[in-house]
This record gives sequence, C-alpha cells and structure tokens, in this order.
Amino acid sequence: MVVEFIPKQEQKPIFGQMFFVIVSIVLVAGVVFSILLLQQSVEAAREEFAALNKTFVEEIQPLKEELTAKLQDYKEKTEVLKSVLDEKKNALAFLALLEQTTHPGVFFKSLSGSMKTRVFELEGEAQDFIVLEQQRLIWNNQEEFQSELRNIRLNEEGAGEFTVEFIVAPEILDPI
Repeated sequence: MVVEFIPKQEQKPIFGQMFFVIVSIVLVAGVVFSILLLQQSVEAAREEFAALNKTFVEEIQPLKEELTAKLQDYKEKTEVLKSVLDEKKNALAFLALLEQTTHPGVFFKSLSGSMKTRVFELEGEAQDFIVLEQQRLIWNNQEEFQSELRNIRLNEEGAGEFTVEFIVAPEILDPI
C-alpha cells in the first residue's frame, strides 16, 4: 500500500462554477421562453393582419367598383372627345367660302354633313328661279368644291326651294 505522506486537502466545490451553471440554465430557459412568446406574438399579429386585410378589402371593394365605373365613364367620354378632336377639320374655311359664294337672295334652312366624307347637304330657299340659276352658276365655277342641286321646287310664295350637295376639296378641310 502506498501511504502518502503529504496530506491533500479536500476539494470543496467552487462557488463560481455552481453559480455559472445556475445562471446558464436560467438564461437558456429565458431565451427559450422568449422565443416561444415571440412566436405566439407573431402568430397573433398575422391573424390580426389577415382580419384587418379582409375587413379593408370588404370595405374598399364597393368603393373600388364605384371608382372603376366612374373611370370607365370618363374613359368613354375622353375617347369620344378624342375621336371628335381627331376628326376635327377646318369647317370654318368651308363655311366662310360658302358665305362668300352665296347669292344675297339665297338663304339656308339646314346643314348636315360629315367632315370625314367631306360631303355636306344644305336645304335652302332662293327668292326666285332666276336667283337660284345665278347661284348654281356661281357654285359651278368654284374649284374648292363640287355642287349638285336637287329637289328643286316652287313653294307657295313663289320662291325656289332646293337641296344642294357639296363635295369639298380635301385641302379646304385640312386639320386645324
């Protein structure tokens, strides 16, 4: 047997080691508890977000449909306006030319026509057939348009009623 001559001291547990183990266990438990608490909070926030989003969509949907209908109406109106502006031609030049070439004894009752086709139809009345013949000669000498008199008739007062169709040269109706 071996006998030891140098007595050894009994080792006592070190207080720092035990304290470190306890603090580490508490910290690990705190972190695990915090993670679980955060996961639960995140899930609750997601559910609340989904509920708010559903409510938002339900409240906004009628407003969205109303605004979409209004926008569609505005779109249609702008398209109509755009087509009118695209087809806008210089009708004033034709009307000024018509005014210059119209006999003082002739007046018009109605005007219809299309800028696209450059065809205009006017119904008018002349004081008598002599004035109407003079007007026909004036219109036939014009290069800016072609004219054709139709439906010539005598009314009760002795004036000549007529319909005239003008086919206007494209350069007269150039876009503004």
